[in-house]
This record gives sequence, C-alpha cells and structure tokens, in this order.
Amino acid sequence: SMGEWTVETSLTFFVIFLVFAFFIFYLLVRLAIRLWQTPTQTLEANQRRLQKRARRLFDLGIRQLSAGQWAAAEKTLLKGADSSESPALHYLGAARAAHHLHDVKWRRDLHLRRAEDLPESDKTTVQLTRAEFLLEDGDAEQARAILEPLYTLNPRHPGVLQWLAKTYQSLKAWEPLQKLLPEVQKQKALGAELFAELQAQTYHALLEITAAGGSLEALRALWKQAPVVLREEDEAFLVAYATALCECQAIEDAEALLREAIDRRWSAKLVVGYGMLGRGNATSQLATAEGWLERHGDDPYLLLTLGRLAKRCQQNAKARNYLERSIQIMPTPDAYQELGDLLESLHELTYAGQCFHAGLRLMVGKPHEWQGAMLPATDQAQLAGPSESPVPASAA
Repeated sequence: SMGEWTVETSLTFFVIFLVFAFFIFYLLVRLAIRLWQTPTQTLEANQRRLQKRARRLFDLGIRQLSAGQWAAAEKTLLKGADSSESPALHYLGAARAAHHLHDVKWRRDLHLRRAEDLPESDKTTVQLTRAEFLLEDGDAEQARAILEPLYTLNPRHPGVLQWLAKTYQSLKAWEPLQKLLPEVQKQKALGAELFAELQAQTYHALLEITAAGGSLEALRALWKQAPVVLREEDEAFLVAYATALCECQAIEDAEALLREAIDRRWSAKLVVGYGMLGRGNATSQLATAEGWLERHGDDPYLLLTLGRLAKRCQQNAKARNYLERSIQIMPTPDAYQELGDLLESLHELTYAGQCFHAGLRLMVGKPHEWQGAMLPATDQAQLAGPSESPVPASAA
C-alpha cells in the first residue's frame, strides 16, 4: 500500500514483475558498462589493427631488403615503426637499408640512434649492427673501439665474438685474435669452415712474424701453441715451420719434421717442401728421397725434389734425368725453371732458353709445347732421326 492506495495482485504476477524488472536493470547495467568500456575497446581494436598493419609492413620491408631494394625497404620499415610491437627491429632494418645507399650514412646513424633510444631496445644488438657497418666501411679501428668493451661485458656472446674476430682479422691483430679463437670455437660464433680458415690464417701470420724475429725459442713456443689439426694436417703450415727452423739453424729438426710427416702421409706439398729446404746434408736427403722413389714410383713432384737435391749434390746428370722425367709426366713451371737453371750452368743456353720459355707459357696459361731439351733423351733421338746425334739427356 502507499498512502490511501493499496495495490493487490497475485503472487504469480508479482514474481513475473520482479523478474522483468531485474532483467531491465541488468540490461541497463550492461549498457552502462559497455558505454564505459567502448573508448578503451575502440582504442585497443585500433591498436591491434595498426599492429597488424605494422607486421605486414615489416614483412614487406624485409622482403625488399633481401631483394636489394634499399630505398623502398627503408621507407616501408619506417612506415610501420611507430605502431609496431618491436619498433627497434624496424629501425635496425631501415638502418641496414640506408647503409647500402650512397651518401645517406647520416640516415643510417639516425635510425641506429632511434633504435638505441627505445626503452625495450637490445643495446648489444644495436652496437653490433653499428660495428658491422663500420667494419664494412673500412673503419675497423672504430669497430674495435665498440666491440672490445662489449666483449668485456659479454665475453661469451656469439655475435660479439664473431664481429670482434673479424675486426681483428681486418686489422691483422693476430696476437689478440689468437687469444680470442678458443672462445670463438667454444661458443660456435663462426661456422666450422670459416673458423678453420681464420685459425689457419692467424697461425700462418704468427709463424711468419715469429720467424722474422729469428728466435728459435719463440718459434718452438708458437709450434706448441698451435692446434693439433694445424701441426698434423696443414701441410703449408708444416713446410713454413720447417723453413723457419732452417732459418734459425735448426736444420736437422726441420728435416726430421718433414721426413716423419711424409712417412705418415704421402703428400706432394710436403715432398716439394723437403726438396726446398736448401740446407743440411744434401747427400743424406737425396738418399732418403730416393727411398721414397722405390715405394711411390715416378711421382712428378718427387722427381722434381730429387732433381733439386741432385743439383745440390752437384750430380748434374742425375739431376737432369730426374727433372726431364718429372716434365714428361707433368710439365710444371718449377720443373722447367730448375732444368733451365741446370742447363744454363752447363752452358747449354739454347736448351735452357727453351725451358724458360716453356715454363713461362705454363705460368700464363698457354698450351704446352714439347721441343728440344724439353723432351726426354729417347724422344729427342726419335725426332733427330738416324742422321742426327741427339743431345744426351744425361750430359753433365
């Protein structure tokens, strides 16, 4: 009742009325909440739309970057940076595109700074990218100034190790690179093939520097530091070390090193290196090499080595025979040079000139021609005919 008014109704109608009133109240509350949330939801929906667009632009920009469309890539990547979930990636990509454009390095540096200034930016990645660009620009010293502090802070970071190693290589800073190599290998900062090449280059350079210093002690210390793979499998390194030992008067050690290496694994490069030591007991070395001839037959490189050793022993007839056999099997500029020098010392100047000429032709890639003293003695006899007397191949 209300004042003088009294409303009477059935219980059923009252229940229905309450349910209807609650439903209306619920709808009004939901409407109020929806109206309250609409601006936020609209903003979020718009943000999602912009982020989706930014992802599409990033994908397009990366494709353009891969295709070498530098100007288009820079423009596309910058267009989506402001609404992206990862704007630093957009700026780094734009910097890489600008790096390849002429006379816009300032834009590249601007993009890098914008990436670096972002709160969520990975500062190490930005610095590595900057160092990479400097290295490609030929400014290895500036790259080094960036990378060495990064290495102090992140000594196991693969990217830091990779670019610092490349920087040291560019600067020919072999000693710091030598110290860096074990960690580069441990962290797999370079592929196996690239690492092997860099390691070999480093130790070859250090060997050359150490040999120039003339210290036998330093030379042997470097040999001990060198990885086993270089000491046992890098033939050029073995020959270079043996040559350096000879320069330091450790001739017996050099000869033994190459002899043992050849006995372990037959190698043309090692055999040639053995013949080019140029010091020690030539007679003993010749006997050793002739023992290899019994086991390995007429190998052209072994015959070249035998010719060189026989020349050192002043066994001119034997030297000529070995060199001619080497040329018959496989003509090389080195064999022609050795034979030409020998013939010149024997005053056979015409034949010597033919050898020098033939060697030069091979060096410049011209077809080989057999003639005169370049033929073994038996072939010369056939060319001369019965009425001519060939120059004997064994003339001393």
